[in-house]
Amino acid sequence: MSVQDKTRWREWAESLRQEMMGGLTPQVTKSVDKITEETGTDKSRSVLHSRRFWNSCQAGKGANDTLVKAGFEIEFVPNEENEIDTVTLRLNHTWKAIMQRVLDRRVK
Repeated sequence: MSVQDKTRWREWAESLRQEMMGGLTPQVTKSVDKITEETGTDKSRSVLHSRRFWNSCQAGKGANDTLVKAGFEIEFVPNEENEIDTVTLRLNHTWKAIMQRVLDRRVK
């Protein structure tokens, strides 16, 4: 992943997390095509729909660690062609705990 592409992914992930925290939404499901559009990535369609790419993102290792570092847990289910069409991004334990504290303050 190029430095420029990694920066796009990082900025997108941080913006998405802020949006989710502001909306008190612990998870979102997005199409891979929508993620491609929103990130402005230069990765090819075949790479972005590959199970290998999302497994790497999910593991948070190497060049595809951006989403995990931004505080997301990643889930996906391959389609019949073993491609990934949608991805669920869920706030990790740390961010969910922060969100819960916000919710708890609202109740008091």
